[in-house]
Amino acid sequence: MSTAAPRQFKWNGMRVPYIAPWTGEIREQPSLVLSDLKRGGGIAYADEHRLYDRKNGILWIRMGAVRGVGTPMLAGVHSFRQRQAMDHQLCQVCGCTTYGSKDGRHLYLLAERAGEPITEGERTASPPIHEACAVEALRDCPRLRMGAVAARVERPDPWGVAGMLHDPVTLKPRPSEQRGGLTFVPYASLKLLWTVAHLDVVSLHGCTSVSLDELLSLTA
Repeated sequence: MSTAAPRQFKWNGMRVPYIAPWTGEIREQPSLVLSDLKRGGGIAYADEHRLYDRKNGILWIRMGAVRGVGTPMLAGVHSFRQRQAMDHQLCQVCGCTTYGSKDGRHLYLLAERAGEPITEGERTASPPIHEACAVEALRDCPRLRMGAVAARVERPDPWGVAGMLHDPVTLKPRPSEQRGGLTFVPYASLKLLWTVAHLDVVSLHGCTSVSLDELLSLTA
């Protein structure tokens, strides 16, 4: 993977996060069909290209990869770049590696929390973030201003995906009550057969809480 810093885009004076999608990247989603039992069963795309539509056998939402084309969707998440950020520990704002801290830990910043700390084994679809980028995000992101918590994490372990479950009979989506209607599905679950994945999910281990005041002071 390239170590070059990804291009940084700005919109209305604000930096566009690396994982934010752009309108030019939105694609019409293909029709779903029942998958051949020889291929494991579950659901598949009618025109599926297994090289691009699946990762480790899991069906993924289709999105274009033309970052910077159109208008940024600041409240959304681009599935492929989110997956890259999770797999390679890239900052969700600038897209650069979060490896290199003195203690080897990664900073995580989770939104829409009423002060509850990040707990051992907690699952999240939010990639790590640099301290300076976290301060920027706390300033610019409405979701974070509504409530956020932070922690330094020793080990983020692959756990599963956040995706849209579908009915095995009708193939219609079964939205959850979670944000975006997505359901967290572990890798060991048979529900993956009926899921279109949108985001990677990790479990967080070796968590040490960081106060937002402390975080803001580090970049003051």
